[in-house]
Amino acid sequence: MPLSRPGASACSKARQWLEDRQKKADRAADQEEPDLPDWLATPACSQQKTAPTAQHKNQRQQRVQPKTVPPMAEGSAEAADKLVDSSGAEHLLDIWESDSDKPNNSGKHRLPRALDSSDSDSDTDGAKATWKSTPEDSKPKHRQVFFCSRTHSQLSQFVSELQRTSFADTIASVSLASRKALCVNDSVLKLGALSRINERCLDMLQAKPSKKQATGKSDQKPKARTAGGSCPFLRGKTKAKGNFKEAILAQPVDVEELGRLGRRKMVCPYYTARSAVPEAQLVLLPYSALLSQESRDSLGLHLKGSIIVVDEAHNLVDAVNGTHCAEVSVNQLNAAETQLTGYFERFRTRLASGNSRHIQALISLAKVLRSAVQVAKPEQQRVQTVNDFLFNSALDGVNMFKLLRYAKESKVLFKVAGYADSARQQSHSGLVEMHDQHSTGFTPPTGGHISALHALVGFMSGLTNADGDGRIILDPTACTLKFMLLNAAAHFSKVVEQAHAVVLASGTLSPIASLTRQLFLTLPPSAITHFSCGHVVPKQHLLALAVAQGPSGAALQLRHGERGSDSSLDEVGRLLLNICTCTPQGVVAFFPSFAHCEQLYTRWQKTGLLAQLSSKKAVFREPRAANEVDSMLQQYAQCIAQASAQQRPAADATASAVSPGNGAKHDSGSVGVCNGGLVLCVVGGKLSEGINFSDGFGRCVVMVGMPYPNPTDPELQERMRFMDTQQQQYVLKAACPANGEAQITPSLEAAMMSQSATFGCGSTGPALMSGSALGKGNHLTHAKGSTQTAGREYYEDLCMKAVNQCVGRVIRHRNDYAAIVLADARWGVGNAGVAPGGSHLPVGPLRKLPEWIQCSLTVCNTFGDAYGRLHRFHRQMLAATSPP
Repeated sequence: MPLSRPGASACSKARQWLEDRQKKADRAADQEEPDLPDWLATPACSQQKTAPTAQHKNQRQQRVQPKTVPPMAEGSAEAADKLVDSSGAEHLLDIWESDSDKPNNSGKHRLPRALDSSDSDSDTDGAKATWKSTPEDSKPKHRQVFFCSRTHSQLSQFVSELQRTSFADTIASVSLASRKALCVNDSVLKLGALSRINERCLDMLQAKPSKKQATGKSDQKPKARTAGGSCPFLRGKTKAKGNFKEAILAQPVDVEELGRLGRRKMVCPYYTARSAVPEAQLVLLPYSALLSQESRDSLGLHLKGSIIVVDEAHNLVDAVNGTHCAEVSVNQLNAAETQLTGYFERFRTRLASGNSRHIQALISLAKVLRSAVQVAKPEQQRVQTVNDFLFNSALDGVNMFKLLRYAKESKVLFKVAGYADSARQQSHSGLVEMHDQHSTGFTPPTGGHISALHALVGFMSGLTNADGDGRIILDPTACTLKFMLLNAAAHFSKVVEQAHAVVLASGTLSPIASLTRQLFLTLPPSAITHFSCGHVVPKQHLLALAVAQGPSGAALQLRHGERGSDSSLDEVGRLLLNICTCTPQGVVAFFPSFAHCEQLYTRWQKTGLLAQLSSKKAVFREPRAANEVDSMLQQYAQCIAQASAQQRPAADATASAVSPGNGAKHDSGSVGVCNGGLVLCVVGGKLSEGINFSDGFGRCVVMVGMPYPNPTDPELQERMRFMDTQQQQYVLKAACPANGEAQITPSLEAAMMSQSATFGCGSTGPALMSGSALGKGNHLTHAKGSTQTAGREYYEDLCMKAVNQCVGRVIRHRNDYAAIVLADARWGVGNAGVAPGGSHLPVGPLRKLPEWIQCSLTVCNTFGDAYGRLHRFHRQMLAATSPP
């Protein structure tokens, strides 16, 4: 992620803006100071007024000295090794009383473990005090920049680039991540699930150390504990924790390095990074930490007045929807009911009344949800609003907010899952002894208790959303219930309202119309600024072609219903054969799905086209398994390296195109003996995002077809209806004068009529909104005289977003060059004559390509025209880039 990328550049500009503001404030403060004698106005006095500067960074770096950390003492663990004692007290819930338990509403709630103030010994108090912060302590000391990206690897790339700039010596930064990513206690990490790691961490933060832990009388090295006792990485050593925090703020450190430092210093990196947030000027975090209010509260993030930079922002809407959606299966509901019932029967005589009622309510909820799936008709999915689902399931009388609060604050999920695990282990230990007498190789089964319980609570959280913000999808075939968020702005607006500015940056943010509609619904257009700049490469280094015909002259009919015909499969094969003939080094082709890619490959094997392709380039296919991608890419890289070594100057090259009858179409020749490789990729796969096919790895990228999503998908239909409803409400609101009465004009009436026949939530058919229709093969067609509705625009945007991601894999630096070929008959509709510098502007989906591609776009009437342009382009670039 070089700093020339949009997200990194925006972050650098934001940091520069903060420095400029600070300097301006300092100058203003100097002017307000009364006139003082020279002997009073010392440099030291003025330095005390300055916000964190390079001097502060130097002081931090001087304080951080490498020191040898002596091994921490660890006491005996015999008693702690037992997961359950004879009374099961470890799994017993603390007393919980709801607000309605007492007439004066003075009910006592159980405090979250991190804030619990129960009695403990001095060492535990010291550990808690070290990590516990007051509201004043957690407030940032100055305006902060939050830089967010999708993955930790992308954030690590940003850190490595930041370290190469002058900001590394002047800015205090901190990287945040989940406990699972930063925990260095191996016994806690073995729990696997994030939810279990979180609960165990909080439990160990509260727990008392054993006597040997407290006194340090042990010759053993520190050993993490799974039950009983506090975490050795949290206990004591206040000075070491302070030094570790200073080390984090002194230089930019990524998550992986943060974990290594924590292990070396025997200090928890998760809580240390959290404690450093108030003093940091730059906070690096993944999407999940920013988009969830619960995560922001847990990490102590204060967004008020901050600058938020979101990198790879084309993923932001999906990230918001994914963060707040929830799904639960019948198997998970059965498991959750079984665990809750077993726990309740075991401890019912020892549970407080509040705990008893809430656990029984959770058991009843699991039964009702399971019944809702089982009684549904198996032949169709059912979509309902939240309120309709609650009424139909007789859950309208349940206070979901109260039950959800109990589930999150009482630790009931952790206690129930822990009891289920321990009971299963004790049961299996007896089975193992019995089986050992008769056979060998018996393996006790493992269970996913915590996932079932958290799936139940996650779906319950979805039921607390506003009725219009989401839908419940009941799928009897898959036996699942799913909450789908429709209104992403309802959650993202909380971020926007607090921040001073939000910057969405991406190299392929186009198209942005639906993005702003979904995220900034409440903002006026004047509050949104769109800035787009050209590509870093010269225009002559890019050739973009839209091809509607194949080598035989037949139209490339690649709609879903037609692309599987033998003629279409053969035409695509001949198209790629011609492109591979005149393109040096690497060619990357994207297809709508794995199934279609497999269909093409099988057909080419049968007809011999695959052998012809292999004679031009080595053919690679994107594997379905993620762990096989690296191996395939290594083989592809070796092939490209060999082709680059054998490549001859373009002036000596000859190229030939292959017609349907294998005859020469253009007598131009080949570019070398080994001509590189061809990678067959899938839209939405591992290679469509995050992989850079720079230089010889991608001299041409081919987009085969138009990757429209499935029009019969219930989720897609509901999103389109939701957007049309929002558009209708916006039109009505705009037409309302001050008195609140809408003035129905002919134009408004026409706009209303075009959306009057929307379908209800229970609709399951493939039909969409009035005024729009889906033609054959998921292709958008427009009713005569109608305008593009918001739903149809969104449907088209999904296709173009995928296209832009795929073609953006090539041309990664200013000296790079590549060709882009869009192969489908639909690209040519209404776009005849579109060429660089021409008077005809692209229409339809082509208008949603990034501007840097549109500037080099030519819509070709015939394949011969496209082939000639492609051949000349590569010949010229080879001549320009070949050494003298």
